[in-house]
Amino acid sequence: MENPFSYGTVVRGDDFYDRKDETQRLVSTLESGNNVVLYAPRRYGKTSLVFKVMAELEAKNCLCIYFDLLSVYSLESFAKSFLLKIKEKQSKTERFVKTISSYIKSIKPKLTFDENGSPEFGVDFLEDEVSVQTISDLLDLPEKMAENGQKVIVIFDEFQEIAKFGKYGLEGLLRSKIQQQRTAYMFLGSKTHLLIEMFADKKRPFYNSAFIMQIGPLPLADTTDFLQRKFAQFGIIISEECCAYIVQRTSNIPYYIQLLAAEVWQAVIVEKKTVTTQIIDECCIRVINLKQDYYFELFDKHSEGQKNLLVALCKSGRNIFSLDYIKTNRLKATSSVQKSVKTLMDNGVVDNEADLYFISDPFFKLYIEQQL
Repeated sequence: MENPFSYGTVVRGDDFYDRKDETQRLVSTLESGNNVVLYAPRRYGKTSLVFKVMAELEAKNCLCIYFDLLSVYSLESFAKSFLLKIKEKQSKTERFVKTISSYIKSIKPKLTFDENGSPEFGVDFLEDEVSVQTISDLLDLPEKMAENGQKVIVIFDEFQEIAKFGKYGLEGLLRSKIQQQRTAYMFLGSKTHLLIEMFADKKRPFYNSAFIMQIGPLPLADTTDFLQRKFAQFGIIISEECCAYIVQRTSNIPYYIQLLAAEVWQAVIVEKKTVTTQIIDECCIRVINLKQDYYFELFDKHSEGQKNLLVALCKSGRNIFSLDYIKTNRLKATSSVQKSVKTLMDNGVVDNEADLYFISDPFFKLYIEQQL
């Protein structure tokens, strides 16, 4: 019997719930040719939302290119990956090869055929090292591939990673392309503080160049409806109070809501039990036990100052740079706390919203609390 709750992958169809207002706003903004920065803490469902938005835009005949920068490590890997993402959207391989040959002289596309006679696409670079000019030409390619005035939307995931190409000036190059093109761009990433800094810092090329949109927490009523509907498919009763308790234990983060709900479903499905808060608590412990080795290593690899800050964040995440907070939690100087926060946020362990800092994984927080 298949578990009805999905996590760890892009959620689609009936597994995707709510976000109707956000979806409509994003579709309208991008369809109008405007650029968007989409941000939220980790595991809030940004990528699932983006794929839903892409599906709606493609239904309107827009050409959508989704490109994840996380695995890109060089100009050549950027060029190859970006080309393949554009190729995924092309039904006519031969036309794609001709377009590349016409517009990008530093790339030699290859068209071969497999044993079934189906065309296969490959590429050779004619430069010893892929140049910034080649990247510049590639960034123009989506518009050239669009047919009959088709609108083009390029989505850069983990966009903060473009900073690692600082010596090549890719950030400035892409900004100039955006000013010249009719293509609409969406930018998102898991390191929220770095992403926002790129668009809010007057010294950065992307300053004030896109509409910044935050994904907020899911409404409790929508989450309750989703959980009750999913459990009801298997004859399982879950009260509004228990739905609210799942939301509370998971800090209202969609990924962890689905993760905990999957464990609860597994615990009650055989005997068709009614869900209780006790069962939910037992499932929280089960999740922590399953990830205990990972959580041990995650906590252990940090410095003493970072560990002390994580313990403090289990109690409170507000005013963490104040002398009172530092004294109460036996932390070192403010500069030390600032350094620890930066490291923990860069590592994805801690996130923040306004002046509230919190541990990104609520089960890691529970694990730390168990050790106290």
